Parts: sequence; structure tokens; C-alpha cells
Amino acid sequence: MRKFYLHTINKSKTFDLNTDAALATEPTGLGNAFDIEYKKSEKGQHLVNVKPNFDPIKLKIYFNANNTNAYLNYKSLLSFLAECGTSVFLFEYNDGITDKFCEIVSKTLPKSEIDTEGVFVEEFVFERQTYWYEEVAERFALKNTSEVTSMFPLSFPFGFAGKVLQKRYKIINNFYMDAPITILISGNLKNNINIYIMTLNEKIVGQIQLSTNNTEGTEIIIEPTTKKISVIKNNQITNGYALTDKTKQSFLYLPQGEYFIGSNIDDEDTGKIEISIKRYLFD
Repeated sequence: MRKFYLHTINKSKTFDLNTDAALATEPTGLGNAFDIEYKKSEKGQHLVNVKPNFDPIKLKIYFNANNTNAYLNYKSLLSFLAECGTSVFLFEYNDGITDKFCEIVSKTLPKSEIDTEGVFVEEFVFERQTYWYEEVAERFALKNTSEVTSMFPLSFPFGFAGKVLQKRYKIINNFYMDAPITILISGNLKNNINIYIMTLNEKIVGQIQLSTNNTEGTEIIIEPTTKKISVIKNNQITNGYALTDKTKQSFLYLPQGEYFIGSNIDDEDTGKIEISIKRYLFD
């Protein structure tokens, strides 16, 4: 049985679309669509570009299948969507075989009257922003490997395979789209932070340099999906974008192929840099 859920981008809150109080049916837009660009010449027509152009996801949502207060159930969904605002949030789709996610924004917030048969149903439309991807349930860490040597090599999440090479990892992205890399920095790191993507012949193809080290109690989160760099200290969140070297990248994406991801962590450091990578799917 298919199941649908909505989540805030950090998954701190979830709205279940599989209950009698809010039951999603008749979905469309769950597949993929593309814009195809051709160039004409004397020799004919040649393919020059293919870009994803996702159809919107449409769901009919019934709000009183359990004979409860339909408007109250409807307002519960609107409260969730209001919290997401104009930012992206997550749509989870379980087809009974795989569980996958994409990022969406609300396009419509319809509201009509309960019909003569007492049914309250609305069609919601969400603009899809990404391919489907599998949830990253496991991170790997760049850190002093002398701490717990028995933990390596790690199993990599969802089709990414790798092994530890001191303070860097070999990792493979088999999908043709660059995979966004989320970075969580925590603990004591004595040097200004440098994180890089490098080819196997040691050519750097992506790099973040921060004009700061890190201390216990401070976390830095670099999130390419939301294009945010956040510094969290004493439960206060500040914008960390000014810490980046503007001659380098602000966010990292893993290209298709085999690469190293590494950092300048020192042997004396007790902190770590945790990496999570989205694996995109066609279905």
C-alpha cells in the first residue's frame, strides 16, 4: 500500500497523509519529466541538453473519512504548511518497495465547502524541486582515526561505497547528477577548517575553507539544499556564510565518478566532520 508523509526540511515535524483525518488519494506527478533541447544544423537535429522539469505532485486529500471535524483536520494541515512557509520541505513516498523523498514547495492551498454528501476533499498541488532520493540514515566522519580504529571501514549509505584513507575517504557517485553534501562540524578542531573533494590523481575539484577553527560546544552546519551555513552555540543560531573563503566554494557537491573527500584534521584534534550525501534515484 502506498503511503505519503510531509516533513519539515529538518524532519523535526511530520504530517501523516495516511489517516482517516487526512487521507491522500489519486496522486499524480510522481514520475520524472525532462526538457529536451536540440540544435539544428545542415546535418540535422542534434541533442544538446536534457534538464529535469518535474510535473507538480497533486494529491486529493480527504479530511473527514473518520467522521470527525473536517475543518479542524484541514486546519491541522494548514498549520503544518504555514510553519514550512515559502521554504522547501520534504515529501515522503513509500510505494511498498522503497521509501524515498523529494523536496517540494506548496503551490496551492485550496479551500471549499463540504459537499452535500458530507465529504470534504481538496486537491493540493506541490511543486517538486528534486529527483527522488533515499534518506541518509548513516553518516561517515572525517576524524582522528586513532580514536576508534575498529569502526573503520564504514559501510556507506545507499549505494555509496568507500574505505578510510587516513583523514579522507574514497567514495563513488553513480548518478549523473551531482550529489549534495551536508557537513556537520563539531568538537575541538585547532586549525581553520578545510574540506575538499579530490580526484584519485589528487586534483581538487571542490573546496570549502572556513576562517575559523572549532571548539567543544559549537557546531557548524553547511547545508547545500537550503543554501545555509549555520553556527550553533549556546542554543543560538547565527549565519556562518561570512566564514567562507569566497575564492572557494560555499557548498560541496559530489560529481559523478570516484573521488576522495577529505579535510585538514590534525592528529591532535578530538572533533569531527560528519558527512552525509544524498543518493538520487530515477524512481
